Amino acid sequence: MKRTLLLACLALFCSSASNAAGLLRCKGKIITLGVPAAYVLAACGTPENQLIQEAPARSRTLIGSRFSGIAISEQWVYDRGWGRFPAVLVFFDGTLRRIDFLPHRS
Repeated sequence: MKRTLLLACLALFCSSASNAAGLLRCKGKIITLGVPAAYVLAACGTPENQLIQEAPARSRTLIGSRFSGIAISEQWVYDRGWGRFPAVLVFFDGTLRRIDFLPHRS
């Protein structure tokens, strides 16, 4: 009986953690993947750290790939306060593509 209850709790915990992977709450607003950088900036404010990189963008063709321009990648780090892991938001060409949480403060 105890083992069944433990497995049920563990399954519930794992499923809720995987569903929350692409979500961030900022000042009462929920930030999800696919929103523009301007929306995140308005909802969360200025990030603690910001890294902007340019990389060549390539597109696929029938015989391989070709250079199609410059893609801009941004990483914003938000310190979410005591007891909460810092959040790293990754943007490609102005759209939020990934939300990661750092396991410790650096």
